[in-house]
Amino acid sequence: MHIVIAGADELAFRLVEGLMHRHQVTLLVPEGTDDTRLARLDADIVVGRITSSNMLRTAGVEHADLFVGCAKVDEQSLISCVKAARLGAAKTVSFQFRVDAQGTSQELEDLADALDIDIVLAPARLLSQEILRIIAVPGALDVEAFEGGRVHLLRHPLEEDAPLTRGPLKDIGVPEDIVLVMARRDDEVFIPKGDTHLQAGDKITAMGTVAGINRLLSRHLRASRPERAENRATVIGGGIVGVAVASGLIEAGWDVVVIEVDHARCQEIAGQLKALVLNGDGTDLDLLEEERIGDSSVLVAVTSNDEKNLLVSLLAKHLGVPRIVTRANTSANEILFERIGIDVVRSARGAALRSVISEVDTSRAVLLAELEHGDAEVLEIEVPDEFPEVPIINLKADFFAIIGAILRGQRVIIPRGRDVVRGGDKLIVFCRKEGDEAVREFFLKRLPHLAEDD
Repeated sequence: MHIVIAGADELAFRLVEGLMHRHQVTLLVPEGTDDTRLARLDADIVVGRITSSNMLRTAGVEHADLFVGCAKVDEQSLISCVKAARLGAAKTVSFQFRVDAQGTSQELEDLADALDIDIVLAPARLLSQEILRIIAVPGALDVEAFEGGRVHLLRHPLEEDAPLTRGPLKDIGVPEDIVLVMARRDDEVFIPKGDTHLQAGDKITAMGTVAGINRLLSRHLRASRPERAENRATVIGGGIVGVAVASGLIEAGWDVVVIEVDHARCQEIAGQLKALVLNGDGTDLDLLEEERIGDSSVLVAVTSNDEKNLLVSLLAKHLGVPRIVTRANTSANEILFERIGIDVVRSARGAALRSVISEVDTSRAVLLAELEHGDAEVLEIEVPDEFPEVPIINLKADFFAIIGAILRGQRVIIPRGRDVVRGGDKLIVFCRKEGDEAVREFFLKRLPHLAEDD
């Protein structure tokens, strides 16, 4: 696929990095762009005004299967998409960074229709939705839903003395309708097997039905059934994302405190939110102690400054906040913050990146989600009709991957070893990013090798 990306925002570079290995990518950047990453990109680089028809032609937009406008100025993204469509780009996507995160999908669709742009995405809105989805599941590090909610994925740490830590998995068992697809212990990643003895602190990734995930969460990952916690949240940062997260939590019945450093912004959002809005610096330890922020069940740090978000998060941990969700605007900081010990780290650009990559892949193997900051993926694979009927236990592969669900007509099968894969099935496969191509080839381009005892 030929993809043209226009802009010099952080997202533009991350999109190129995410797409260049499987697609022909051209990056159109404004004059004066000085970024050392340009030399490392396996993409054609064109320098010039992204709203110029001549420069768009130079970038080959008339032959592009996809054009993505992600300039630092929203209006430039819109204009470039309009011109790209007129010049012949098959599909256009525009990112709008200043769009209110509380805006509805219909409002974004109306904007796209008015300008004849295929898709308009608001990264702030995508980020706020991710944060709210994760907060809704106590203790979760990540939550995803596939196939209209019929298959769920949960990433969650094991508590001290949780049932899954009390012996080998074959002696403990896991709920029906659940597959443990991955575990992470510090920097070690592995697939849990029967003889695996999990430890407190291991981060477990599981896939299954809603009922199965709920049973796993309540009966296996925690030491005991927790008392119903008071839903009190502190949101540091009253920008687009902060207001959207606060609004979503209030709607879900939470008591919310918002701390915003800008006095004028405080006055503006105080009239929008049924919450206590405080004018102050979220890194002010005296303020945090005075407002008893340590009593919050969750703190969300979503200012536009990564360093401030990290400092706020560390102060919150010091004050005893049990769960912290932090915004980081670069992929390097996402990984760094998590290594330092922040529970959940997300970025608006990361959420946007996942949306575009899922739009791009129109093959029989579609990327549904990226996890572990891009190190792991969830693929949806339509098995060719000529694929033989093979028990999963007999599928022989030399890469890290596990089938989390089989969709056969209207049935959802959370597989065990004796379940079979057959032509026409749709598979939800969890794999490492470096194994992406191997998984696609295994199920789509060649018949699988069977185990010797088949």
